[in-house]
Amino acid sequence: MADTEIPSPFSQFCLFKSLSFSLHEYDWYNFVEQWQSMVNVNAPLPEFTYNLVPFFSNARRLVPVFHRYMGVARHQPDFLNTLTTVLMSTPLLIKVQALLRSPTLFSNYVVALQMDNPSASHTQVMQSLQNFLNQLPAPTRLEIQRVFAEAEASDSMGLSSSTLEIAYRVLHSDTQLYIDVLTTLQLNQTRNMPWDTVVSKIKTIVNAKKPYAWTSMDQFLKHLHWGYYHEQYNYSNGAEEYGGEYDQGEYYESDDIVEKVEGIDYHPDEQDEQELHAYSHGVSVNNSVNSHLSSLPSTTAISNDNNTQGASPGLAVLEDFANLSVSDKRHAVESC
Repeated sequence: MADTEIPSPFSQFCLFKSLSFSLHEYDWYNFVEQWQSMVNVNAPLPEFTYNLVPFFSNARRLVPVFHRYMGVARHQPDFLNTLTTVLMSTPLLIKVQALLRSPTLFSNYVVALQMDNPSASHTQVMQSLQNFLNQLPAPTRLEIQRVFAEAEASDSMGLSSSTLEIAYRVLHSDTQLYIDVLTTLQLNQTRNMPWDTVVSKIKTIVNAKKPYAWTSMDQFLKHLHWGYYHEQYNYSNGAEEYGGEYDQGEYYESDDIVEKVEGIDYHPDEQDEQELHAYSHGVSVNNSVNSHLSSLPSTTAISNDNNTQGASPGLAVLEDFANLSVSDKRHAVESC
């Protein structure tokens, strides 16, 4: 992919999904916060890249892809906004992808979101999304609406996935009732509705459909109001879902991950593995890196856009490896 060719939102999602599965949950949140903070201050792209590359230490074969995306952002200013939108949507996209269980349907869902169309209004996006949902079977549509409701409740009230799961079980796994309760619960934040009024509305909704669940729901709401529930990070490594492997706490992707994201074949050799191993142990191997880079065929270009002077030897190795730009003109293999 040429540096000026704009990757699709699907390809961007594949990058962020792969990265998220290589990080502990807390580290993923740190990555997102770092990204947001630099977007907010309009940080220069070299600084932007330099500060985020360390998060790829467990997914080093994604680093050239990340650099390539930053190269696109240099030529296409709006692309960084699209990347940010996709990044913030990645957790929700992962859940929807798992529910749809169809590459075609998920691709259509991503298109419906119009994340690469900065001129699309909220009304247009919602209409496009509703048109997509109307084509789904009712059970699948309901499960996706549940994911939407959970995402909104998490954003507006800071509810963790474990807290949401408790609420779902309290309502005896009635998905529609659960969605209605979450929607009403948010009125305390979105419309500044008094808490007692919100509780009264939820009581009416629950008693109308499952009156035997109200006692437990009432207790849940009291605990929620008193701050009994709080965010707990789940440090699962995600390797089972992603297909990667862990070795002594370190994550390794399958060799085809770069191809999944960008359609580029990656063939590791012994020298390359030695350099990556040295990086993980903080050993300076700049001389061997330079020697190896000078022996690369002419189809591989070296980018010098990022200045890493003053960086640690290990980071310098990672940056040198990341500066490789593969001259493969094939379109992205959009599957992840």
